[in-house]
Amino acid sequence: MRQILYISFAAAIALLAVSCKKDNAGKRSSPKTPVPEAIDLGTIVNGKNVKWASFNIGASKPYEYGDYFAWGETTTKTDYSWGTYAYATGASSKLTKYCHEDGTSYWDATSKPDGPDGIETLYPSDDVAHAKLGGGWRMPTFDDFKALRALKTKAEEENSDYIWEPWVFATDENGDEAKDSNGNVIYGLRITRKSTNAVLFLPAAGYCDGTTIGKQVGIFGYYWSSYLYVANANCGYRFDVYEDGSGFMPSSRSMGLSVRPVTD
Repeated sequence: MRQILYISFAAAIALLAVSCKKDNAGKRSSPKTPVPEAIDLGTIVNGKNVKWASFNIGASKPYEYGDYFAWGETTTKTDYSWGTYAYATGASSKLTKYCHEDGTSYWDATSKPDGPDGIETLYPSDDVAHAKLGGGWRMPTFDDFKALRALKTKAEEENSDYIWEPWVFATDENGDEAKDSNGNVIYGLRITRKSTNAVLFLPAAGYCDGTTIGKQVGIFGYYWSSYLYVANANCGYRFDVYEDGSGFMPSSRSMGLSVRPVTD
């Protein structure tokens, strides 16, 4: 009798184990976004010390390109066009969110029943840096990027604490040239704060347009800000890095660009 009970108990345990395996088989833990280091370059914006992430969203190392996102979207995709954009009904002139109220602009045409909403900055829920990393992480504002670019002028001063290198190749952990998946050397902008040994590298990751992923890789780096380009509401502001320098430009919100988070 005792032997029969033992066998029954063992069978029940085995059955429970199989059941647990089946229950867990269809459950996959979502991959966590690597949390970057906060790099202090001394960029002060509105009285706050804005620190820069050590790598792009979707990357895990400073020189990796990372993922591409349409402005205000928080997931990657295979088609970066107006037909797939979250805040338009298939066309750049039919915006459903972040429609700046400017009666002189053609881009105020909107499918919102109550007209333009006048919102100029991404909500935290539409900010991919905050959505992926949480806490105080967010996408840079236009002012954040201006403060970063101001370091170029500081680097030109005598006995400056900064080194601004507009176009250098990245190095890996061994000090060798870092290369992308196609074997190409990775270039980008490098900013160094000598007093603290803080280094920020922004790789030239290119952009995505339609179903073409990573156009102009190794030639340009395009980084989203959280600001709408209010003159044409179908665009967001971006910060560019390239061989001859850096600058600011509007870019179609449907395009996929890089995101380098900040925190303050």
